Amino acid sequence: MCKVTIAGPKSMRDQVVSFLYGREILHIDEYTRPADEKVLDIGIPTEKASRLSEDLVKLRSIKKHLNVSKNSKTQIDRKVVSIDTPDQKEISTQIDGIDAQIVDHLDKIRALNDSLALLKAKEDIVAPISRLDLDWKVFTQYDHLSYQVGYLPKNVDISKFKKELSDITDDQQLFHEDYAGRHIIAVFAVNGKKDEIATLLSNNNFVQISLRCLEEFEGHSDSILKTINDEQKHLTAEKKRLKDEMASLGEKYSSFIIDNEHDYSRDLEVGEAPLRFAESKNAFLIEGWIPEKDNRSMESELRNKTHGKIYIKMAEAGEDAPVELKNPKGVKPFEFLIDLYSRPSYGEIDPTFFMFLTFPLFFGFMLGDLGYGLLTFALFFIIRAKAKGDEIRSVLSVLMFASFMTAVFGIVFGEFFGAEHIFGYHMTPILHRLHHPITLLNLAIGMGVAHVNMGLMIGFYNMLKAHGLKAAILEKASWMTLQAGGVVLALGNTTIGAIIMLVSVVMITLGEGLKGLFELPSILANILSYSRLMAVGLASAILALVVNEMAHMAFSSGGFGLIMGTIILVAGHSIAIFLGFLSPFIHSMRLHYVEFFMKFYTGGGQKYIPFGRRD
Repeated sequence: MCKVTIAGPKSMRDQVVSFLYGREILHIDEYTRPADEKVLDIGIPTEKASRLSEDLVKLRSIKKHLNVSKNSKTQIDRKVVSIDTPDQKEISTQIDGIDAQIVDHLDKIRALNDSLALLKAKEDIVAPISRLDLDWKVFTQYDHLSYQVGYLPKNVDISKFKKELSDITDDQQLFHEDYAGRHIIAVFAVNGKKDEIATLLSNNNFVQISLRCLEEFEGHSDSILKTINDEQKHLTAEKKRLKDEMASLGEKYSSFIIDNEHDYSRDLEVGEAPLRFAESKNAFLIEGWIPEKDNRSMESELRNKTHGKIYIKMAEAGEDAPVELKNPKGVKPFEFLIDLYSRPSYGEIDPTFFMFLTFPLFFGFMLGDLGYGLLTFALFFIIRAKAKGDEIRSVLSVLMFASFMTAVFGIVFGEFFGAEHIFGYHMTPILHRLHHPITLLNLAIGMGVAHVNMGLMIGFYNMLKAHGLKAAILEKASWMTLQAGGVVLALGNTTIGAIIMLVSVVMITLGEGLKGLFELPSILANILSYSRLMAVGLASAILALVVNEMAHMAFSSGGFGLIMGTIILVAGHSIAIFLGFLSPFIHSMRLHYVEFFMKFYTGGGQKYIPFGRRD
């Protein structure tokens, strides 16, 4: 990367911005005005930016409501028009027209929804009352009678309730039916007993139904219910017609919307670019970064475009330069895992390739089942083919690599959905996890030693580049020396092992001071942490085995046991796969972020985002 500074008169600003946008190589450092700065201030957007912003908001609202996507069918072709052409006013007018149509349709649909909601509320009242087989005219105002309509709980004894009602007065009539797990009732009685009846109803947890919203209805309840249902059908049909019209608008204008959204986004980004610059009354200043390979060509082209009227200065990049990761196609999805932690700082080794090598390895070692690997690989492959968004596709690609290694280790361990048979064929394991846990533990620890020391070697290289050979030896090689001394000591050569370890401790102290001495036990803790590879793997294998044993017991009973056994297999292995992916994913990430990255990784870099580039 090269640090670039561009300055010139304001009259050349828009021309420079258009050129930089087209070249797509300048990462702009946004200008922040210091408190004591009196000459330069943050730039002002172009005059057209405000109008562009308003139209773009409308376009995106239209796109959302009409459900328009890049794959939408189109009925018209639109010539892409630059924002600087006279046709722009016509486009804005057309946007306003489409927006007005959509607003009108949405208002009508909203009103229909309100009407349908009201009708549904009325239906919920009339439907239970219709079970009482009453004419609606009975629900009117009386001089000497009052009535109550509502629900009693299912546990209320209607016979007992009738008797209690009769004890209050003989001048009453009760209508009742069962409805949706409750009693729907209507009680008519003389006004003089209204309070006593109300108390009886309250004691029986009566829930009253208000009939005020149904005062306009006449006739039998069934007839009223039919009227409501007919109106619902009419309004639903009208709502469908409006939605069909909006769908037609979407098909008709999809090309217009997509093309203009692209153009407006581009032109708005150009129009608002000065907000990232520094400006005075008569000049502008842009600071940013470009790839070193492009600095000469860009400088030459920009001087030619502006006839030498601008100032350009190139300087070497510092630690604050943005970082663009460049990895082969197969490795690139693992950049997502790096960015999830932190992008490498400028000049630091990109650990993506190492993540590509070891993340699936650890994952497969933990899950290690041929059936699980093949099934999940196929599942992730299908989902990835339909998925949208680079991040989602990257995660699915990483999981596909993990599934592949799961299948590979499944062959090594001789496991297929927890069993040792594939449709009658016996798998011969190279390493049986359940029978040889100590061997499995030794392998896990060995992988930990290799992984930790890989991190130390990368750290040695980073330190060598940044601070020289002495610092690299004292801060990184010293830890490898400490491990070598421990190995010699463990092999029985006490004197030589102790001397090597003592020398390494002195080196660590010289390189890292007292902090290094306090961290001496950490190297052992880091390596032992990889024992989780064995522990999680054994847990996964045992869970699959338990599922198979439970299913076998169910199958042995015959009859209904065949169904139960199938359910146990499907549900059990589904849970095992879910847990088998969740736990290895988390633990593999931890081993990289904590045990591995801590040996060499600084991170904290900013992503290289060139002005004008759209991924």
